[in-house]
Amino acid sequence: MHGSESDALRTPVSAVYARALVRAFGQTRSDRDELLKGSGIRLEALDQPGAHMPVSSLVVLAANITRRHGELWPLSAAAVWSTSLQGALDVATRTAPTIADALATGARFGSTRAPFVRNRLRKTARAIQIEISPAVAMDEALWHAVALAVSLNVHAVYVQLLEDAIGQATLQFPWPPPAGAERLLQHYSCAVKFNAAAFIFEVPKALGARPSPFADPQLHAKAIEALEAIENPQPVTTALAGIVERLIAARLPQRLAEEEAARLVGTSRRTLVRRLAETGSAFRPLLDGVLRERARIMLAAGTQSRDEMAAALGYTDATSFSRACRRWFGEKAGGRD
Repeated sequence: MHGSESDALRTPVSAVYARALVRAFGQTRSDRDELLKGSGIRLEALDQPGAHMPVSSLVVLAANITRRHGELWPLSAAAVWSTSLQGALDVATRTAPTIADALATGARFGSTRAPFVRNRLRKTARAIQIEISPAVAMDEALWHAVALAVSLNVHAVYVQLLEDAIGQATLQFPWPPPAGAERLLQHYSCAVKFNAAAFIFEVPKALGARPSPFADPQLHAKAIEALEAIENPQPVTTALAGIVERLIAARLPQRLAEEEAARLVGTSRRTLVRRLAETGSAFRPLLDGVLRERARIMLAAGTQSRDEMAAALGYTDATSFSRACRRWFGEKAGGRD
């Protein structure tokens, strides 16, 4: 995704990682000040929804933690490698049609959410692999710590995708077992190999065609669209309203909440509200517009009852649907009896 190391260091990364790290290791104000030393991160900025920082700041913070707590610190900071921090990347990976598609999605967009690493998809005669390498300069201890955090996140995703087959996957680290490796191994259900040629997550090729238990073609497509929008930001934000509309439509008859829409596009609710406002829009009117257009199409077709149309649009009953139609079209909802 990023051409040079200097590009990667300047790339914005979500402040959620830094926030989780400071909360895990900054028990006192003096601890927090020490962790943030030299990073350029302001403590008060971490609590601002949707905040971002350059990768260089996050790398300095992680280096400070590694010096104080050693390279196994990710074992004490589960929030940092939680799948919930991955936003649209987690959604896109989980909802991919197959395990092979999930791996390809992670390899393609992993750097979108974590620009401090690079990912490469490799296929051998017997396996599908994601090779992960640092996108910026890190000393050995820091890279070991970052790789551990990344590996725990990868494991958290695939232990659910592969289910009973997770034991057939392998995490490979290109260094000897660290002191305290027994603590490390307790966190993995897959095989773990040290002194490997590279940092790799490997899945047997035979499992590639296995369907994802969370496969959802529409949601996968929308999450990919959201990742592409993050990867290639447009100078105008009008495209965001269209993305939100498509996410709303894809979720029907369930109603997509504003908070979930923000998560799917990889931002906070407050930032989503602000970005939509910049285009003269808002979430509620977008939801109303999607429902109105769906209702118009169904009414014109005349093949469904009022109860069926109400259910298709997520209304609790036909009366609520009829009230909406009077507001939209100035008439009672039709439909067959």
